[in-house]
Amino acid sequence: MLRLFGSQRGFTPTPLLAPFLLAGLLLAGCASLPENFAREESPKLDTSDTQLARAFNARAADHPGQSGAYPLGQGMEALAARVILARAAEKSLDVQYYIWHGDESGRLLLKELLDAADRGVRVRLLLDDLGVGAVNDDVFVLLDAHPNFSVSLFNPIASRDARAAGLLADPKRLNRRMHNKSMTADNTVTVVGGRNIGDEYFALNELFNFADMDVLAIGPVADAVTASFDAFWNSPAAFPIAAFHAEGASPEQLAKAREKLNVQVADTGAKYYEAMQATPLSLELQSQELEFHWGRITALHDLPDKVQDERESEVLLSQLGGLLGQVQEDLLIISPYFVPGKDGTRALVAAARRGVRVRVVTNSLASTDVGAVHAGYKSSRRELLEGGVELFEMMPRLDADAVKSSGFSFSGSSGASLHAKMFVFDRQRVFIGSMNLDPRSVQINTEIGLLIDSPELAARLHGQLLGSIESACYAVVLEPRDAGKPAGRKELTWIEDRDGEKVRYDKEPQTTFWQRFGVGFIGLFPVDSQL
Repeated sequence: MLRLFGSQRGFTPTPLLAPFLLAGLLLAGCASLPENFAREESPKLDTSDTQLARAFNARAADHPGQSGAYPLGQGMEALAARVILARAAEKSLDVQYYIWHGDESGRLLLKELLDAADRGVRVRLLLDDLGVGAVNDDVFVLLDAHPNFSVSLFNPIASRDARAAGLLADPKRLNRRMHNKSMTADNTVTVVGGRNIGDEYFALNELFNFADMDVLAIGPVADAVTASFDAFWNSPAAFPIAAFHAEGASPEQLAKAREKLNVQVADTGAKYYEAMQATPLSLELQSQELEFHWGRITALHDLPDKVQDERESEVLLSQLGGLLGQVQEDLLIISPYFVPGKDGTRALVAAARRGVRVRVVTNSLASTDVGAVHAGYKSSRRELLEGGVELFEMMPRLDADAVKSSGFSFSGSSGASLHAKMFVFDRQRVFIGSMNLDPRSVQINTEIGLLIDSPELAARLHGQLLGSIESACYAVVLEPRDAGKPAGRKELTWIEDRDGEKVRYDKEPQTTFWQRFGVGFIGLFPVDSQL
């Protein structure tokens, strides 16, 4: 198997490696980011004469000032959207991700990008260096050897040969990451949302998958996403891979790697291509019948210099304006990593007390892939419930048949975790993007998302989400432990709807003592600002 990138979990030191880590740390401490290299600004291309621009701009002309949105709740459809964009592009592909795995979907999409570069498309791939967690730079250097393919790393580790030690040598800067996720073709069609590139984000993993959401958009908003990409690509925090490896790879080395990649995709990708061709998105796009939801769509995003500013920044949250405070009737929050903190808790409770129905869907301890984040959420749970906020926690295993009709892909695999990030305001507007409602997204990392002003789409997604919550989530409530003493102290209770029967748990369901102990222990420390 061609190993593209490593795990996003990175490096875990052990006592046996301590002397080597110390030596590496000393070496990494001497490393610095490259300075003597040609940094050429890469501007947006004129794509007005492309087939994508002609086709979709004609549709947008019927909706002046508006953009069109198509939600991508199913994993295979989300993968198909990216393949379609790669194949349809004629001049430019701007691709920006936090994580890109070297698995089936990662290799398949990489092949599509290289094929586009072969056609003369300018491909710009911007990856978060820490998020991708590559073992080495070999793949980056090979990709960059293609004359139409450029690779840049955002906020990279200075020491390329001792990455773990390099991280320890400069933790303050490297703590700030580019969490953005977008792919845009010819400045005309864009996919923005919560998905990284990896099998678990497209429901292709046999053991574990994420429930996630993207949106495919056309119209003026696509150009705005391109402008955001350009700002990151041309930022001082983005370093071309050639800045670290001046020699690069030879055409022969690239050709050899391409041959190996093509064989791998041919061996394993056929079934995925067949499944993608059968998705409603593919069929409707081919027949020019794809139904978009039209309205004003705003690309909300942090600025790239957020990672270089020592002060905490809340640019994207401030861009959302006073929407939270303006909600009149209903607020639905989908946030896999939910750490509202004191200010967020007060704001949500205040909304509930003025008559707004506030519902939050997040991961349970059993379904989360980041236990430390659950510790931060756990400390706010009682106050939220006492203040009238309704909480729902995703189960780690779900019945896919019960939710397929909803259009939102809760996985039916052996393991499942929530990864979608959505806020629905009064069934009038919906935000879909990469931002969690936690301090790391709000203050530390950079994020992007689309605020869609479409009552039709907002109401549709609101209904789909509520339709799947009952079968997919535990309802978390406060109930008296002693039924004979209803006025006594109420304790947390998790309620599962199992074929119409209400099953109650007085501890976090499907977890062990040690899981609960570990989360409780982490909660003793003041780490909320980093979660």
